[in-house]
Amino acid sequence: MSTHHNHNNHGSGLRYAIGITSAILIVELVGGVWTNSLALLSDAAHAFTDILALLLSWFAMRISLKPATPTKTYGYYRSEFLAALVNGIMLFAVSAFILIEAYHRIQNPGHIKSPEMVVIALAGLAANLLSAYYLQGGSSNINVRAALYHVLGDALASIGVITGGVLIWWTGWYVIDPVISVVICGIIVIGGLGLVRESVNILMEGTPAGMGLNEVAGTISSVEGVSGVHDLHLWCISPEIPSLSAHVMVDDIACSRADTIRDRINDAIVRRFGVVHTTLQFECSECGHNTIVAHEMR
Repeated sequence: MSTHHNHNNHGSGLRYAIGITSAILIVELVGGVWTNSLALLSDAAHAFTDILALLLSWFAMRISLKPATPTKTYGYYRSEFLAALVNGIMLFAVSAFILIEAYHRIQNPGHIKSPEMVVIALAGLAANLLSAYYLQGGSSNINVRAALYHVLGDALASIGVITGGVLIWWTGWYVIDPVISVVICGIIVIGGLGLVRESVNILMEGTPAGMGLNEVAGTISSVEGVSGVHDLHLWCISPEIPSLSAHVMVDDIACSRADTIRDRINDAIVRRFGVVHTTLQFECSECGHNTIVAHEMR
C-alpha cells in the first residue's frame, strides 16, 4: 500500500514537471530561432529530451505497479530501468547533434540577439527550478531521479545560456554561443553516463551499491550454528528491493533448529544491509560447484 502511495506522489510530481517543461520547450524553441542562438536551441533540445524522459518515467512507473503474473513472477519493476536506460541513450544522441552544430557555428558564428536570449533563458531557469521542486521529493526512485537529473541539467544549461548571453552582449563575441553549447553537452553527457551505469548494473543483476559479497558472507557466517556459506548472490529487483540467495553450511541438525538459524541470519542481514528478500538453502557439506563466495568458520 505504501509503495503504491509513494508512486502516486511521484506521478504527481512527474505530471507537473511534464507540463512545465513543455512550456519551456515552446518558449526556448521560438526564442532560439528568433535570437539565432544555438545555445538557446540546445537548451530547447535538452528540454525536448526532458519531456520524453519524463513521459517514459511516468509510463514506466505506471507499468511497474502492475501485479506479478505467472510469466512475470517479479512483476514489472524492471520496466523502470529499461526506461532509465533509454533516457540515458537519448542524452548521448542529443549531445552528438549539438556538438556537430556547435562545430559549424564556431567556424561561422552568426549575429545573436543577446538581450532577448538572456530574458528567455531566465524564464527557462525559473521553470526548471520549479520542476525540480516538484520532483525532489521522489529522488529515491530511479526514474524520478533520472527525471530530476534531466531537469537540473537543463537548469545548469540555462545558467550557461544566461552567462553566454551577458558575455556576448558585453563583448560582441558571437563565438561564445556555440562554446556554451559545448559546455551544455558536457552537462548532458555526465548525467547520461551515471544513469546508464546504474540502469545497466541493475539490469545485469549486479551487486547493489554499498554491499560487498565478503561482508555479507561474513555476517551470515558469524551467526551461531553456521559453519560457512557459498554460492552467495546479491542483486536488485529494484533499488528498493535488494535480494539475496545463498547456500548455508550447518551441522547435521533438526529442521526446527535450522528454522532458528535461518531467522537469525535474516535478522542479521536486515539489520546490517536492509535486505528482506532472501532465499537460503541449508547444506551439511559443501557441494563444491559454481562457488561464488566460500566463507567458512575457523
